[in-house]
Amino acid sequence: MRCNPTYWLLGLVPIAMLSWVAVQLEQTNIELDLSRRAEDALRRSGFSWANPHFAGRDAVVTGRAADERDPAGALSSLRNVWGVRVASDRSELIDSVADYRWSATASGDGRVDLQGEVPSEEVREALLAAAHRDFAGQTVSDGMRLARGSFNREAWLAGATFGLKNLSELKRGEARLAVLDLSIAGEARTSEAYRSVRAALAERRPAGIGLSQENVTPPVARPFIWSIKKSGAGLSLAGFTRSDEERERIGVRAKQLFGGMTVADNTDIADGAPEGWEKAVMVALDQLAQLRTGDVAIRDREMMFSGEAPNEQVASAVKRTLKLQVPQNFRILEQVRFPRPDVALPSSGYVMGIVNSGASLDLVGMVPSEAARGALIDAIKARFPGRAVNDKTQVAPGAPDGWQQCVVAGLSSLPRLKKGKSVLTDRKLELSGETDDYAASQAVPSDVKAAAGQTCETTTDIAFTGQMKTDLTWKAIREPNGMVTIAGEAPDDASRQRLIEIAQQIYAGSSVTDNMKIVGASSEPWSSAAHLGLEEMARLKNGEVSIAGKEFVIKGAAESDQVASDIRSVLSTDLPPGFKSRDEITVMSVEEKAADSCQTLMRQASAKGTINFARAKADLTPDSSQTLRDLAQIANECPSFKIQIEGHTDAEGTDERNQRLSDRRARAVADFLSENGVDPRRLTTIGYGATRPIADNASEEGRAKNRRIEFTVKVN
Repeated sequence: MRCNPTYWLLGLVPIAMLSWVAVQLEQTNIELDLSRRAEDALRRSGFSWANPHFAGRDAVVTGRAADERDPAGALSSLRNVWGVRVASDRSELIDSVADYRWSATASGDGRVDLQGEVPSEEVREALLAAAHRDFAGQTVSDGMRLARGSFNREAWLAGATFGLKNLSELKRGEARLAVLDLSIAGEARTSEAYRSVRAALAERRPAGIGLSQENVTPPVARPFIWSIKKSGAGLSLAGFTRSDEERERIGVRAKQLFGGMTVADNTDIADGAPEGWEKAVMVALDQLAQLRTGDVAIRDREMMFSGEAPNEQVASAVKRTLKLQVPQNFRILEQVRFPRPDVALPSSGYVMGIVNSGASLDLVGMVPSEAARGALIDAIKARFPGRAVNDKTQVAPGAPDGWQQCVVAGLSSLPRLKKGKSVLTDRKLELSGETDDYAASQAVPSDVKAAAGQTCETTTDIAFTGQMKTDLTWKAIREPNGMVTIAGEAPDDASRQRLIEIAQQIYAGSSVTDNMKIVGASSEPWSSAAHLGLEEMARLKNGEVSIAGKEFVIKGAAESDQVASDIRSVLSTDLPPGFKSRDEITVMSVEEKAADSCQTLMRQASAKGTINFARAKADLTPDSSQTLRDLAQIANECPSFKIQIEGHTDAEGTDERNQRLSDRRARAVADFLSENGVDPRRLTTIGYGATRPIADNASEEGRAKNRRIEFTVKVN
């Protein structure tokens, strides 16, 4: 039998193909096995960032390493895996950051946001796990990125997880790491959480972590309440304070003031107290100590103060102190009681007394007849509607002449007092009481004396229990037409009247309008500052001076740099101590001076001449023609400036009618000037009706002064 080689060749082809497939399958199995064992080895060695890729038994490492030493370590670990023949490095390093920062923010709406740099994927996963644990049920947003930094990674991770843990105790807030310095801020969930976070930050920070900033606040209380009750059982405190330190200060003060009384302090920590809260509490404690029993309740900016004082003098002193010393942003509602003895009347003489206790009126002593008693009770009820009148008088002869006038003189001022009494003994009238109206406290003595006349001798003792202002607001304005208006707050009537007299002297010939109101304050040094302001404003062509607290401001136009410099010099040396001055003085340009000169000429011409209209009409009377022709000549000698013509009326008639009439009269003057050569494009008109009087509309003379035309020259 012969052997055919062709058959052998045909048999080798499938054998070769099967061998090739077997080799390929075996190489894939080898690569898979090596990849699995290499990944396990890298992970155990702490190089989970490294990704091994095999071609047969040859490996290549890719990935982003967090440290410059990590690629060499990963190669070493990979080469120690049995079966690996060659290992080469193609990895990269993550970015390096000098200012390494990380933050976690809890927004309070169920979301936690992680931002900033982290040193490795393992650290990222650890932080995410910690966030999910500490903020269970909330959404955790991962905005972190890998980056290298020169610091201890273990300390950094401990600091970040410590920040997350304490952040979870806040309603909302933020924890930040700047390298290894921790900052944390936000509002605590509870008072206990507030104390816990502050203690942890102070005492339990991880080793190597510094505290850059801590701004953790207690939970906000709405409303912010605090109360204290003084009774036979001792003191009981409740509500909130802003910190343990403040709570301790209040407790110490209470123990000092109330001696051996037991103190039950049930207050807690919260935020949200209004400005001046601790001051208000301390003042309330001091005054509560003056009472036999009482309680204080503060709710935000409202203080309820009530109790029983040993006598009227103590009660008055407590009320006065509360109003003077409790910060002005608090509203005080007080009900301080005291034992009320019967009115002590003189043992001799013809005596009659009227006592206003605030709730009722007591009428005691002697009256000359039943008719006089009835008339007096009717007069009291008319002045105190709705008040109970307790009549304890008896009819007795012997009333002195003028008895009724003196009784009415005392009664007339009693309604202006919160509490008070009027006692008439023979021909001596004594009025005493208290009021929180400063103007009343100043005016009542003179009013009583004027009402009594020469009929009886008067003595008054009026206590002002209101709060004296220390930050008055006042302003004086000098308008281009020469009018001076003074408005704002004045400390008393004498200061107000004196200031008006000074203004009338300084601005002689000008109208001075007084819009001031009396508020009750110390006259000096305020009066000196206001007087100086009026004097210096007179050196300006027009201007304004204002005082707000201790800030003095003057504005206006000076004729020259020298005048402006002189005013500033005076203010720097002559203002009372404590006042600070600021000026907005401008120096008039050549054009402004020329316009001012033209305006002066026009006003002088109109003041010397006559501009009249037919009654209730806008028709110029014949005697006005010469004055208006003179004004037209002056206007034409100042061709570069615009002229505003103002119409004014008296107060007779309706506001609408007066407004229309003043408009028409101003227009009539403008038409006359135009007909006499003044370019109408230079003229504007405005009617003010009766809104700017310069005299009293109650007299014919005053009304005549108010019916007028005024001219204001303006630079184009």
